[in-house]
Amino acid sequence: MSHIHMDIQNVSFAYEKNKPILQQVSFHAHEEDGIGLIGANGVGKSTLLKLLVGLELNFQGEIRVEEIPLGKDTLTKVREKIGYVFQDSDSQLFMTTVREDVAFAPKNYGLPGDEVERRVENALEAVQISHLADRPIYKLSGGEKKRCEIFQMAMLEPVLSILDETDSGLDVDALKIVAQGVNALRSPQTASIIITHYHKLLEYIVPDVVHVLKDGRIVKTAGRELISQIEANGFEGIDE
Repeated sequence: MSHIHMDIQNVSFAYEKNKPILQQVSFHAHEEDGIGLIGANGVGKSTLLKLLVGLELNFQGEIRVEEIPLGKDTLTKVREKIGYVFQDSDSQLFMTTVREDVAFAPKNYGLPGDEVERRVENALEAVQISHLADRPIYKLSGGEKKRCEIFQMAMLEPVLSILDETDSGLDVDALKIVAQGVNALRSPQTASIIITHYHKLLEYIVPDVVHVLKDGRIVKTAGRELISQIEANGFEGIDE
């Protein structure tokens, strides 16, 4: 059986008593898995994301990353294993050039110069953006910025990558550019979770598993065929 990078078991959460936002959510992210977590706006996706990256810890159930239970005492160790791509690229890209931006985090983690250089070159090759390495950030298109965010995340060599509404505001050509970057990350060392209300990106990423979130619960789990079903009938057409 393949290794599990993240294990979510019976997770429930509410900001107010008797007003649950998430109810008994369970799924796993195995090595090399590509997981689509999709649903309409307001179904609990953003809240689940906050739980997965440790922004909210007052939940019921259990979240484990590499067998480490997520909690106040383990938060730093867990976050070292997770890469996160923001919905807003300008919140993540702030240095002058692509190369400087992606080297920022490992430098600040105290990694030696030769290790930073190794990671830069490996990530450039993996995400296939060597031609953008020395381009100013402000000259990048929306799709290129997203791909550079993925490059930045790859520098940290996470066991789990989480992409938050990565397709927001992008046209089809930009989605294809982003998908190439996401697909390049897939390896036995990394599992990916793509959280979105828009299913188009998943058509290009070809996820292994798609979970549909509705009213705070996972109501359907299937393979790529679920994407075309949603495209034809919308989320309301999903049989629970």
